Amino acid sequence: MDPLSGALSNSAAPVSTAMLTAQPAWYVVETKRHRERVAQRFLQEKGVPSYAPRIAQWPPPAVGSEIALMFPGYLFVRSSLPDQFDPVRWTPGVKAFVSFGDTPPALDDTVVEFLQRCEGPDGVIRCGADTDTGAEVRIIRGPFRGLTAMIERPLPAGDRIRVLMHILQRATRVELPVRWVTKA
Repeated sequence: MDPLSGALSNSAAPVSTAMLTAQPAWYVVETKRHRERVAQRFLQEKGVPSYAPRIAQWPPPAVGSEIALMFPGYLFVRSSLPDQFDPVRWTPGVKAFVSFGDTPPALDDTVVEFLQRCEGPDGVIRCGADTDTGAEVRIIRGPFRGLTAMIERPLPAGDRIRVLMHILQRATRVELPVRWVTKA
């Protein structure tokens, strides 16, 4: 298949793992159900770095932890293929490398670096940092487009916030979808 046009091409021969470089790179592995931590522990024992970004869920779930894996069922693994293919593949908790054809694609290092930079001091990525109470926002959609407001609080509806707007010389509470505002 031609990746640019989506059409089938005559050169559809699969790429073998022998063509991979021995330089360490980030790859994605699928884990067995709820076995991400087990796989990470065994990979660490083998000296293979792994990464499973965690996020704070908003609103907090009624049941379970507020902190969850960003990609449940998957890990980023830094290894050199094909040398470490079998040791990683046969690690307890690992199901398979995420592959297209028979070759797992290497990720650009900047992908994992970006996720790690987004983490707070506790190692958790907090989304919606622009929805902090007291933050000034500009409304970019809806009937109040172009006005500024101050966030009173995020709402439990998940993707909504309550803002205070100065309309007719008084503070008025308005509920808006989060996607309608941007940091001022």
